[in-house]
Amino acid sequence: MIRDMQPEDVDALVAIEKACFAAGYADKMMSAEDFAEIPDDADAALFCAIEATESGIQVAGYAFLLLEDGAANFDSLAVSPSHQGKGWGEKLFRHVERYCQDNAIPRLNLEIKETNYPLLKRYHGYGYKCFEVEPGFYADGWGAIRMLKHFDV
Repeated sequence: MIRDMQPEDVDALVAIEKACFAAGYADKMMSAEDFAEIPDDADAALFCAIEATESGIQVAGYAFLLLEDGAANFDSLAVSPSHQGKGWGEKLFRHVERYCQDNAIPRLNLEIKETNYPLLKRYHGYGYKCFEVEPGFYADGWGAIRMLKHFDV
């Protein structure tokens, strides 16, 4: 199941953020305070992938959007290492695209590290086009490839 973020998800989101981004993306990581502000921000949307387990409900991953200037900016997507390989990233990504279409958002922008060739190939396959490279965007000196997709809304 994918649902909107709830305030009680903050601790799980911080744990996922650290597990997925501490190595190589630490300068871009969100804090507990950042996550806690999202439900009250009209210009943001955060969706959580929820998995039912024997011990209860777990946040398996998340997708975060910033909404501005009539477009959505895909800020981040992360899946907990213990939930990777189960299709959650794909489900979250497709949920974001449906959200844009359902809410008449005509354009979705995203960025990836220029060395992330598998993701670049995947996004091209989804119909995203490169429009800019920003050198030195990441703390390790690698650049960001900016991509976008237009939706018929």
